[in-house]
Parts: sequence; C-alpha cells; structure tokens
Amino acid sequence: MGRSQAGREALYFAVLPDAEDAVRIAELETGLRRRLGRTWRPCARARLHLSLLGVAAGSLARDTVLAAATRIGAAVAFPSFEVVFTGAASFGGASVVLACSEGSAAALTGLRDRLKDAGDDIGLRLGARAFTPHLTVAYDETPIPETMLDPPIRWSAREIVLVSSEQGRGRHTHLGRWPLAG
Repeated sequence: MGRSQAGREALYFAVLPDAEDAVRIAELETGLRRRLGRTWRPCARARLHLSLLGVAAGSLARDTVLAAATRIGAAVAFPSFEVVFTGAASFGGASVVLACSEGSAAALTGLRDRLKDAGDDIGLRLGARAFTPHLTVAYDETPIPETMLDPPIRWSAREIVLVSSEQGRGRHTHLGRWPLAG
C-alpha cells in the first residue's frame, strides 16, 4: 500500500467537499482552464479531495492496517472548519491545484497532526513527508502561472474520510467517515 504503481492501493485520510461544493470547484476549474487557454485533463468531481495523511502498511496485513486506521479516525476530535482556496498553481510537476489560505492551511495541518498523534498512540507511524495542503483539480504537464482566485472559493470541512485509491485506475472508495465537531 502507498506505492504509486498502477493497480496498487493507496490509503489516506482526507477531507472532501460536499456534492454542491464539488460542482462549484469543477466550474471554477473549467473557468480557469478557459481563462488560461489550456486543454488539461480535469479531475472527476467524485474524486475531489484534500489529502491529509497517508496510511502505509509496511509489512502489516491490509486488515490490520484498516483496523488501525479505523481506530485512528474514530479517536480524532477536531472542530469543523472552513476551507478557503485563494489561488491556483502547478504542483508536483503535473498537477493543477487550488492553494489554501494561511488560516485553512493551519487548520488542516492541525487536523493532520491530530491524526498522526492518534496513530502514534496505537503504535502506527504515519506520514513523515512534508505537508502542503492543496486540492488537485486537473493534470497538465505544462506549469501554470500562480493565479489568484477572486473571489476565493470556500467550503466546510465537516468530516474525515478514509480513502482507498487504486493507483492508475482513478478509483476511490470511501472506507470510513468520522464527523468533525460542529
């Protein structure tokens, strides 16, 4: 798990926009693509997410990892919060992403830290990599200029979701959901 080869499974915790917000994000992506005169490949609305933390199995069996991830998701207490995207940019060489405001990045980092702490509490080390909160909206090999969103796009993070992604197949399955406190 966690490898990026086609057909491999990646497990991670994420926050997702609701269906109405996903439509607004897709409309923003379409407008941005037209404004920049690009022909990139947009992400499917059903797969829009903001990754928080990967869950790598290492040598553990998948069932063991899923049970641990379920315990982690259930153990995290964190208030719901507003996610505000203020700009669009290229990320990682092939992604077009929405970038968060500083306040949203701080809230997302705090939530990620709580997930990591819950993993530590049960002996499962999670996500040592650096964290740059973003939401991928499209794929394009050619970088785009940093672009401010006016007005910014906003949505409420109301739950943590455990996602299974079949790498290279574009399939996401939601394995667990835990509400954030109101």
